[in-house]
Amino acid sequence: MFLKIKTFFRSIRFKFILWYILILAVTFSIFSLILYYNLGKSLHENLDDLLISKAESVTASIDTYWETEKINAAASGIAVNVFSKINNINFVKIAERWVEEKSQDPELFNIIVQILNPKGEIIAFSKNQPADIFSKDNLKFIFKGKSIFYNKDIFFEEAKNTHFRIFATPVLENGKIAYIVQVASPMTSIDTALSRLRLILFFLLPLTVFLTSIIAGEFLVSITLRPLKKMMTTVSSITAQNLQLRVNIPNSKDEIKQLAETFNNMLEKIDKSFVSQKQFIKDVSHELRTPLTIIKGQLEVALKKSRSQEEYSQTLRSNLEEIDKITRIVDNLLMLIRFDSEEVTLSIEPVDIAELINNLLAEMAILANQKSQKVEFLRQKNSYIINADKEKLRRLFSNILDNAIKYTPTAGQITLEIKEKKDFLEIKISDTGKGIPEENLPFIFDRFYRVDKSRALSGGFGLGLSIAKSIASIHGGRIEAESQLDKGTTFSIFLPRLTKPIK
Repeated sequence: MFLKIKTFFRSIRFKFILWYILILAVTFSIFSLILYYNLGKSLHENLDDLLISKAESVTASIDTYWETEKINAAASGIAVNVFSKINNINFVKIAERWVEEKSQDPELFNIIVQILNPKGEIIAFSKNQPADIFSKDNLKFIFKGKSIFYNKDIFFEEAKNTHFRIFATPVLENGKIAYIVQVASPMTSIDTALSRLRLILFFLLPLTVFLTSIIAGEFLVSITLRPLKKMMTTVSSITAQNLQLRVNIPNSKDEIKQLAETFNNMLEKIDKSFVSQKQFIKDVSHELRTPLTIIKGQLEVALKKSRSQEEYSQTLRSNLEEIDKITRIVDNLLMLIRFDSEEVTLSIEPVDIAELINNLLAEMAILANQKSQKVEFLRQKNSYIINADKEKLRRLFSNILDNAIKYTPTAGQITLEIKEKKDFLEIKISDTGKGIPEENLPFIFDRFYRVDKSRALSGGFGLGLSIAKSIASIHGGRIEAESQLDKGTTFSIFLPRLTKPIK
């Protein structure tokens, strides 16, 4: 049980769900903070706008009362210019009357109003409300002619502390403060709204996110991992005996499809590698069995009865030839293995390809003359210098020339030609032999591959072209082959002018 739990916590399913929860939680947390901040800011701005509006309404209404009083006074013959709101007892009475009359006005519901004289003394305020709701500490800003907002907590006997938002603004007359209007409103509705939002965002929302993430995450994981489960089922059934099995590729264009295609490509390569390995072992066994069988047979015959010294010497010479064949096979295989594992080190030096080929042709002239073959070497200049490993290039050209002489009939022709390209030298070796069938051309560079039995009887092991291709590749070049039946074969060797030594 513990092992299953431990395995689950290490599974992709758990990691996917966990990341889904974390990402969703972070996303919703950021969203919640932004929502909470913007809502709180919006509610406070709306309240501030309301207080400003009420303060302007109070000012306009009191001024209306005052103007009415001035008109009545003027009708009684009193000079209007003697009326001033500043420290005027009549204005104080008007302010008190206005507050008393408007205290039940629906427009001032939940609004507390306070009127102060220029000295900051209260001259009128809403009834049944605490007079100390307004702070005198902020009057210094009012005296400078500035309007301000501030907050204050007031304790009521029937309730806990109530948070108030207060707006205070001076009313000027001839550039001087005539009186000060302060309006206040409890922030209970705002606090309640934000409190409920906090409850939803910071308590209910995480729980919802957690439960939703588990359900939705499990659903998404199941859908996502379903193709992987099918792949795992197929993969678990693949063995060395059924490497031909392939993973079903889903009808989608996502990473799962790419993974399935990649895995099938890998299986294809492994399958080819297994087939190649089996064929390689089979070919090696076949190549070694013949000389070993000859050695064994000759030794058994020699041991059946006493032989003359000449007969023993002939048997030993024959055995030595077969051992040389085995040695050449092993040496060639070891060389190919070093090429495959990139363990070959190149001794880079300036090499004259024309000179190298001329020397090879001189060495092989005896073999060509024995078959009355004509060998022609075409080139536009006498020297073609490239940076390469001289001995390995010698092995490359020797293998191809040896094949050309071997498989070109008597009185045939072999042509070598060097052409200069931008970054490469192209060396073509053509013969007028019987040619290679088109279906066999893709395989002629494979190890132990022979086109027909007649070539097997000629003494070759089917490794020469494979070695030649590896030498060209390790130099950064390549070999291409073209052939037509009964017309001949052409090998094109492309070698770069600059080759860096392999470390």
